[in-house]
Amino acid sequence: MSDSSVISDLIGETITDIQPLAGGDIADVMLVSTTDGQKYVIKRPRKGQQDTTATEAAMLRLLADKSALPVPKVITQQNRLLIMRYIDHTGGSMSGASAIDGARHIAALHALHSDRYGLDFETVIGPLKQKNTPEESWIYFYAEHRLRDMALRAHEVGMLPTDILQRIEKFTEKLGDYIPDKPKASLLHGDLWGGNILVDDDHVAAFIDPALYYGHAEMDLAFLTLFGSAGDDFFAAYNEINPIEAGFFKDRRAIYNLWPLLVHVHLFGGTYVGQIKSTLDKFGV
Repeated sequence: MSDSSVISDLIGETITDIQPLAGGDIADVMLVSTTDGQKYVIKRPRKGQQDTTATEAAMLRLLADKSALPVPKVITQQNRLLIMRYIDHTGGSMSGASAIDGARHIAALHALHSDRYGLDFETVIGPLKQKNTPEESWIYFYAEHRLRDMALRAHEVGMLPTDILQRIEKFTEKLGDYIPDKPKASLLHGDLWGGNILVDDDHVAAFIDPALYYGHAEMDLAFLTLFGSAGDDFFAAYNEINPIEAGFFKDRRAIYNLWPLLVHVHLFGGTYVGQIKSTLDKFGV
């Protein structure tokens, strides 16, 4: 049976067109149009890649159920296919009114709290498993389930040098000097950068590809600065709703960006190792 026949059966509509979309590193993504005038996004894992469609569907459904964050509506997930409603957007990065709108959405998401850090199921960030064992200490959660876990995995696949692994392990012992142990456990998008934010002129149409868990809200804020995905308009608007505590831009931003940098080292190696080294240098480790 062809792709179009399988998809047509799943959505119950006749397909008129299928076009490829940019899909990152782990999935083929298609834009499907139907005779009813509907548009859908279809994700299918590439050959040799882990099937993460069920996890992504679970995360999107959790967001739709627990939050007002605009996310794609899941139509169905089966047969290694994730089918979502397409969301129209003009594209581009958050700035001006769209940055203010985005900040309001993220601040509202961060207002959803848990009594522990983590989540009751394992999620993914890109193609990589994300360990979410619930913990009562944020320092322990971030040290064990983020920094040490990903550093060890990156080292095992030959992407992180032994000396950098040892420095990261040493740095985790100093985290209490820089980050709080009991910040509010906020619901996080978890993979918050420009490529996962769909801008439609003066507002954000949707946030896609989440990597959910409950953690310190500053994790999302830090990720937004890593690739320049948010600027002054965003942070000023966010700060009015959820004040950003002193020390974030000076120290904690760099500490929290070790996590996405380790993810990128695991996937790509190269210059990201140098960025991790620079952060460790900054803190004298």
